[in-house]
Amino acid sequence: MIEFWAIKVVWFRYFTIYRKDIRFGLTTTFVEPLLYLFSFGYGLGTMVGNLKFDGVSLSYRQFIFAGIAAQTILFQGFFEAAYGGFVRMYYQRIYQAIAMTPITLSEVLWGELLWDATKGTIAAAAVFLIGSVTGDFHPLGAFAALFVAFAGALLFGALGLLSAGWAASIDEISYPQFLFVFPMFLFCGVFFPIEQLPGWMETTVWILPLTSLVSLLRTITLGTPLHLQAIPLLATWLVVTVWYARRRMLQRLIK
Repeated sequence: MIEFWAIKVVWFRYFTIYRKDIRFGLTTTFVEPLLYLFSFGYGLGTMVGNLKFDGVSLSYRQFIFAGIAAQTILFQGFFEAAYGGFVRMYYQRIYQAIAMTPITLSEVLWGELLWDATKGTIAAAAVFLIGSVTGDFHPLGAFAALFVAFAGALLFGALGLLSAGWAASIDEISYPQFLFVFPMFLFCGVFFPIEQLPGWMETTVWILPLTSLVSLLRTITLGTPLHLQAIPLLATWLVVTVWYARRRMLQRLIK
């Protein structure tokens, strides 16, 4: 039986380490979306101007900023779990050390996933805050989007942990990074409406989880029409990926 207090202890361990170097963490969290905002929002945005997206008139800066929020969740969740998880499992052997206490490996992995989701949500909150200050997001919409951000960060954290579970070496994490994560970043609607893609390709990218996350965040923060398929698609990816990641890591750790 999984104990909540044990998961909380694992999560708090990660939070304590993060808090010790919080200035570095917050600086890197804010700098990346600001760079994207100025390079694409103000740079490319002045060339593109306004656009019609799902019948709603948006500035390109608004359009890209919602995409940047989703991309931030993707990168923060995946890389924290994939590379951080591999280091903690293989080099530092932290999972095994904690499991020598009354806390089980299953609880350790839940704590890991929830921390990965928390860190991704913190990064998303930074983007939503900047977007609210610049007037691109409605503050209430930005706050509501945090709940979707947490679900997305948990999904991509699980994807990263699954990658760590399959990788024989840390270099092998590059395979899902370049063959799955980066294609999602480029084609799932972060930088342009996926309706611009050929029909077969649009259908394909809708299957990928980042497309649903981008769509839901734009609906909540910018008021674009809701694509109903985004909810079951994202929920299915979340449930399956979390289950499979935990299963694979337990197989890897219990020999």
